[in-house]
Amino acid sequence: MIRVAPLLAERNGDALALLGREPYLNVYLSYVLERDALSRRSLVGAFLENTLIGLAYLGRQVVLAGERAAAEGFAAYAAGMPRPNAITAPTELVEIFWDRLPAWHRAARLIREHQPVMAVDATTLLVRNDSLVSVRRATLADLEIVSENSAEMIAGELESDPRKHGREFTANIAAMIESELWWIGEYVGEPAFFCHIGSWSQHTAQMQGIWTVPHLRGKGIARAAFSAISARLLEIVPSLSLYVNDFNHAAIALYHGLGYRDVGEFRTILF
Repeated sequence: MIRVAPLLAERNGDALALLGREPYLNVYLSYVLERDALSRRSLVGAFLENTLIGLAYLGRQVVLAGERAAAEGFAAYAAGMPRPNAITAPTELVEIFWDRLPAWHRAARLIREHQPVMAVDATTLLVRNDSLVSVRRATLADLEIVSENSAEMIAGELESDPRKHGREFTANIAAMIESELWWIGEYVGEPAFFCHIGSWSQHTAQMQGIWTVPHLRGKGIARAAFSAISARLLEIVPSLSLYVNDFNHAAIALYHGLGYRDVGEFRTILF
């Protein structure tokens, strides 16, 4: 019988070993486990006898890892909890988890069925230079333009405008800039491309917020900028990863063209 319980610190080693089996799919959980003490309180483990077979973050979002039986146990455990804002996990685990929580189904406002997960390292990255494109880390002087473009990307991607949260959204962007997580690609000196590191682990850093301003699309800016940013980051991390909606054919072509390879698939349910 599967037992689900908060993850005790003494099981951290077991949890890291489990997450390390699929490092690109489990980067968020690895980040929470190792670097986010506050969020770590929302980590629970699934145990078969005394063996850890799954790990889940059950907070404002649900993130799952592990075996199929673990997903069943997490669903039973979560049934008595408040509904989250989102569920994101490997497709198979989301299917199992979701099927066992019918009370949540009517509240779902958006389901992204297939989201390929991709990864690249320094040996497979294809560099695409362009003399008109340069890249740099964002600074607080860029806060307004980064916030506006991030909000536009999120509104289009998730069909919900984060600017409704006002100062909280901008404060989060500022904190990420101060942590040197946001990058800008400039086209002839004009900010044109944006991306940031979301979560990271000893294995990989997950790239998010990848966006080219609309009026400058079609010039190859994303290809040159993301290539250069990836190369810079791969000097300090072993690999980069990301996930993308399967219907975003332009983005998929961009990533494949830079050497990113498919390593798995997520499904996301938004409420």
